[in-house]
Amino acid sequence: MTIDFVGGVKMQNRLKYWLLFAVMLTLALTGLPTAQAAFEDDEACLMCHKYPRMGRVTQDGVFRSYSVPPEMFSNTVHRNVPCRDCHNYIKELPHRPVKTGVTCDQECHTKKNPATGKPFSHKPVYDLFQKSVHARGKIAEGLDANKPYCISCHTNPLYNPNQTEPPKKVVDRCELCHEKLDFVTQWYSHTSRRVLEVKRSGEEIVALCSRCHSNEKMLERHAAAAEEAGEPLGEKFLIAAKSYEESFHGKVTKYGLEGAATCLDCHADQENYYRGVHGILSSRDPESPTHKNNRVKACRQCHENADEKFLAVDPHPSFDAKYNPVLHKAEAIYGVVGNSVVVALIGLSLFETFGRRRDGVGWRIRWGSTWWRRSKRNRKRIIPRR
Repeated sequence: MTIDFVGGVKMQNRLKYWLLFAVMLTLALTGLPTAQAAFEDDEACLMCHKYPRMGRVTQDGVFRSYSVPPEMFSNTVHRNVPCRDCHNYIKELPHRPVKTGVTCDQECHTKKNPATGKPFSHKPVYDLFQKSVHARGKIAEGLDANKPYCISCHTNPLYNPNQTEPPKKVVDRCELCHEKLDFVTQWYSHTSRRVLEVKRSGEEIVALCSRCHSNEKMLERHAAAAEEAGEPLGEKFLIAAKSYEESFHGKVTKYGLEGAATCLDCHADQENYYRGVHGILSSRDPESPTHKNNRVKACRQCHENADEKFLAVDPHPSFDAKYNPVLHKAEAIYGVVGNSVVVALIGLSLFETFGRRRDGVGWRIRWGSTWWRRSKRNRKRIIPRR
């Protein structure tokens, strides 16, 4: 049985039809999960894609999962978008092997932007991303494959998972003008994350950026390619994640201080944060916040009195001799001095212990003291308070 979405239902093979019917009946009777969810699956995509183990192993030996759990998808922001709004290359069911997949600049044919009346699209944001230092296509080769694509950061989490339903106060107010409860409820779940300023914490942002910028194999590939092309990388590109962790900002962020500068606070344009994070530029670009001419302005976002002298403080400090020989020597000297002090203190404690034991002093926790002995007249040297 082949369902042609353009020309209707075409019966190609009656045996296939009955075989498919028998399989679906068997699955239903065995009590396997069904596609009961809070969304419409008019085109029966979940008839196959709802099963957890649906997938295949590619020629490269990589397992690709094609499973779409209904209970999870029903809580995402795309739950009311028909599958073929994005997968518009599918014309029949069962469909042919997919070669290109979905790209994030496609238009939704059934969902319109309420502000413009045109089909909704992420293309403006996608075009901004393509001008950034992370620009790449969905299917990328070579060094571009190391860069993040949209879904690398946007994993489509549940919005406000602590809310079982929209607050009645908010819904009642919105419904006065929009006059439709379903519409208000749907759009609240999509916009409330932005309205309430619920976004990733500093630790999550650092972890997200470090997922690539601390990948040693990826960094080595970029270093080798840059050397071969004769185009040097940024001074701190190879140690960006590690050096941030060693900085003051990195340490206080690690210990949970909210508000300390993270990767996006410096590398993304803060005039419009949500545009800035999609359009991060190289530090060599004059428009980048981290360009040498813009760094004072970037620092003044937190340090109001920052000036040119303030830039002497390195936001990516490194103790590697290659990047900072002074800090490297200082760390070496401090290490020797610190270790010597520790060894001296331990040695002094052992020396004192040996001397006391030689004089017959015992070690026990009694009457608030750990060292005590009786006098030559057999009197207690330490008299407890009564």
